[in-house]
Amino acid sequence: MMAAMLCVPMVRMQALTLPEDEPVVVYYMPQTQLLFTVEYDEVVTEVGPFYQYSARYLGTKDVQTKAEKQFVLNKVTFMPMAAADTTRSYVLQDKSGKTQMVSLSPWGTLEGYNVAISSQQSKAPHCANLWGPRAISSQHQPCKSGCECLVGTETTNLMPLLEEQLMASSTAKMAEGAAKQIYRIREMRLNLLAGDVEKYPSDGEALKRVLAEMDKREQELTALFIGRRIVTHHVHHVTYIPAANGKKTDGILFRFSKYYGIVANDDLSGEPVKIQISKSAHQLFTPEKSNKQSAPTLYYNLPGNGEMKVQYGEQVLVDHPVEVAQWGVSVPLNSALLNASTKITFNPITGNIISIDK
Repeated sequence: MMAAMLCVPMVRMQALTLPEDEPVVVYYMPQTQLLFTVEYDEVVTEVGPFYQYSARYLGTKDVQTKAEKQFVLNKVTFMPMAAADTTRSYVLQDKSGKTQMVSLSPWGTLEGYNVAISSQQSKAPHCANLWGPRAISSQHQPCKSGCECLVGTETTNLMPLLEEQLMASSTAKMAEGAAKQIYRIREMRLNLLAGDVEKYPSDGEALKRVLAEMDKREQELTALFIGRRIVTHHVHHVTYIPAANGKKTDGILFRFSKYYGIVANDDLSGEPVKIQISKSAHQLFTPEKSNKQSAPTLYYNLPGNGEMKVQYGEQVLVDHPVEVAQWGVSVPLNSALLNASTKITFNPITGNIISIDK
């Protein structure tokens, strides 16, 4: 947050030429940037070394028989961010001697007039979820910590077998030994749950740990027969800036390949994820300027409205209205509001007025 003690009048500068030896504060109209969060999974399928013996020893034919890796696009969400629109800059000059307080956001847009922005608000990131993203979710559960994490069974290159099985003379004998370990674990777990053991765990927490270790051991041995599926969750961010002219925009947001994940926009191995933003029919137009000179004042922004779609093939990932600051118009405040008792709060993302308190 940056707060400056200054006074009106406030002058719009067509070119950002600052006067020498005069205290001034520069502020900007905001520029809307759309931050897209792309969540996708990397799914690796591994074949168990004993898959040919799964029906004989485990009684199942539901096994992985082919090693492969593929990427699955889960969902796309978006959030508006703000930056300074350097093509619309304003200079505030202190000439009247009647000081007012104007608060600026960290990126130089208006936040308040005679309003002190709290320290907590000033430390907020340069973005705000104004509309609540509406996206298509997939069946995969995203990670809740960090930008990327591993979901599922951890990969290990060591076979979870005892010396007796590893020293077997054939693969069939090794598979038979692994199957016997699985049945032994199941029997031990059943006896433990039934209380049919000589030494029972000391408390409930110890019992949970013993059962969890048994489950882990059984899963490792079972994977030798049926294979395993390892899912790594990825999060990727893409920034998109709508064109300032407000014309209908069609473009490629990013490309996604089921073999490589997110690839470069010029990499044709990926299918395009397209974005389309169209300006709404009802828009504000800048009124014709009067020949009569009016007193300089403080300017705020009225953003333009539009509709946005993000589509991957036939699947619509995002379909949502947007407010775009650079499509808006700069509007002067009524000079009667510029006094020491009026408090005005601006939206630093879109530039429009949130509240006026007298």
